Amino acid sequence: MTFGPEDFRQKIDVSRETLDRLRHYVRLLLDWNDRLNLIGASTIPDLWRRHIWDSAQVLDLVPGWRNASPPLRWLDIGSGAGLPGLVVALMGGGEVHLVEKSPKKCLFLRTVIQETQASAQVHEGRIEELKLPPIDVITSRACAPLPKLLTLAQPFFGPNTIAALHKGQNVEEELTAATKSWKMQVEIFPSATDPRGRLLRVKGVRRA
Repeated sequence: MTFGPEDFRQKIDVSRETLDRLRHYVRLLLDWNDRLNLIGASTIPDLWRRHIWDSAQVLDLVPGWRNASPPLRWLDIGSGAGLPGLVVALMGGGEVHLVEKSPKKCLFLRTVIQETQASAQVHEGRIEELKLPPIDVITSRACAPLPKLLTLAQPFFGPNTIAALHKGQNVEEELTAATKSWKMQVEIFPSATDPRGRLLRVKGVRRA
């Protein structure tokens, strides 16, 4: 049985308006996918589970995100199709900064933002060139192994920054490699959408 938008709404408490915005994002994602290969063709039949719900679950790692004042500031590294950053923005997670080096993918992201009025901003280029003050939450999905990802993210860490990261079945190996260069507080959570997937909540990142 196909997992669709109404199934998503049963899993994640969202308003009808938010669900409509997510539906519009999905329509644009499918429309642009043939040209940009934003998501794998094999994942399209289960898109709402594999991409939308999978992205939305990072919000569970961020206590108080719904009522944060001022709204949380997010940084999504290697945004690609906007997963998870655009999903976070469309669900009202806060102000999301999307970092993507592909001009064509940046055009897609800006189109979605314009048509859905998502609270997000696109930064076209390399993350190493981005200048921003410390961020509240850093996300990344299938961007880089943890040691490299921490190197990219570290300039944006403040004392209270959380990194909410999607990882796969090799997460223990990545953590072992990362601890050679980094000290951090790490919590590991099972993915709600993939039995092989894991989510990391990382705090207190500093050089070892």
